[in-house]
Amino acid sequence: MSHVIDFIMYIVSLGPTVMIPIVMLLFGLAVKVPFTKALRGGLMVGIGFIGLNATVSILTDVMNPAIKNMISVMHLNLQVIDVGWPSASAIAYGTAVGVSMIPLGIAINIIMLLTKTTSTIDVDIWDFWHFAFSGSLVYALTKDIVLSLFLASVNMIVIMVIADRTAPLSEKYLGLPGISIPHGYAGSFVPFAIAINWILDRIPGINKIHLEAKDFNKKFGSWGEPTLLGFVIGIIIGILAYGFVPGMTIATKLGKVMLMGVTLSAVMIITPKMAALLLQGVVPVSTNIQKFTQKKFSGNRKIYIGMDTAVGIGNPVVLACATLMIPVALLFAFILPGNQFLPTIGLVGFVFMFPLIVSITHGDFFRTFIIGAVNVIIGLWIGTNLAPLITKSARAAHFAIPKGSSLISSIDYGSNPFPWLFVQVATHKIIAYGIGLVLVIGLCIWNRKKIIEEENSTKVAETK
Repeated sequence: MSHVIDFIMYIVSLGPTVMIPIVMLLFGLAVKVPFTKALRGGLMVGIGFIGLNATVSILTDVMNPAIKNMISVMHLNLQVIDVGWPSASAIAYGTAVGVSMIPLGIAINIIMLLTKTTSTIDVDIWDFWHFAFSGSLVYALTKDIVLSLFLASVNMIVIMVIADRTAPLSEKYLGLPGISIPHGYAGSFVPFAIAINWILDRIPGINKIHLEAKDFNKKFGSWGEPTLLGFVIGIIIGILAYGFVPGMTIATKLGKVMLMGVTLSAVMIITPKMAALLLQGVVPVSTNIQKFTQKKFSGNRKIYIGMDTAVGIGNPVVLACATLMIPVALLFAFILPGNQFLPTIGLVGFVFMFPLIVSITHGDFFRTFIIGAVNVIIGLWIGTNLAPLITKSARAAHFAIPKGSSLISSIDYGSNPFPWLFVQVATHKIIAYGIGLVLVIGLCIWNRKKIIEEENSTKVAETK
């Protein structure tokens, strides 16, 4: 068994850009896609991920200096340091819970598929780290490995159900046919997005405000087109970052502001093209999976390929909201009472928060931005609250704490409501098991009912 775990962890250690193409190739061969076609599909997925990571890196390279300047101008000096998602994932996989979550997560996915409690084949094994992170925090608190793995599994099952229910919306509003997003970070905001969207629907005046991506051109003319929209957003961020820096010449400020504008414009154009390349690799495998399942199970069940939320970051509303949320998050960090968390490295990762929120709001920019702002406020307080436990987990995983900081957190899953909720119930073991079982059983029964209803409706449509 240890050799199996070592092999799985070796594959995971290669990173998603290598691991996911390998998994896609294996799935393709399993559903009888010709080897060359399956290999090409896997490589296209890898190329797409490399391209998406490259655009995020480009954004990070221009944003990080800008963020530092905004922090300096706002005189932010908070106690909890943001170590970003790469460090958070290393902490998650550096514990006993993290190592165990990979084979456990695969087993959970298989059982859910066989019992029709999910329609998602989650090939995004790398992002099991979100579930491992929740379990690692519980383990740091309780030292109970069984409870930790149980709550990590609850986290995964909830996200799998969310992925199924949002998949049709992702198809329609993110342009992702045959794909679901079982991503811990993106999926955890769906319940809040549904609740806040419901509230906005009932506020007079506010419920009349709608701004969808397709309406940008109508409302703003050519300035609503992604190239110019990205340029304008970049100029705004550039002015906030460099316009008020003392000792910098006007010429230098102008150059940095213009660089920000051109870079954001490029990101708005390049990112959707990279996502399109990735989809080219998914389609042949997805098509064969549908044929395979219909042949084997003699039904009309639709199976989704579960992918990283990166597949949805090419949407213009996602990119616009994520970029504008960076200065907003820093402002909130400055003014929120009780906040001690200074988000820095992870701010560019906001692009991974918004895809499923966009699906819930049907592509509405205004509502997506409001929901994102509420999530950021809650996240800063959660990041402050969980910082001692995250720091404890980091030390247990032998993670090097940055010099000059005593507490660390992450604006990604370290500021997320799901791990926070699991930590709150973990100290009451019986309550934790009880709530977890009721939640999992209830969601699985409900999701199975929905899956069967969808199968029946497809069968009826085909007979007409």
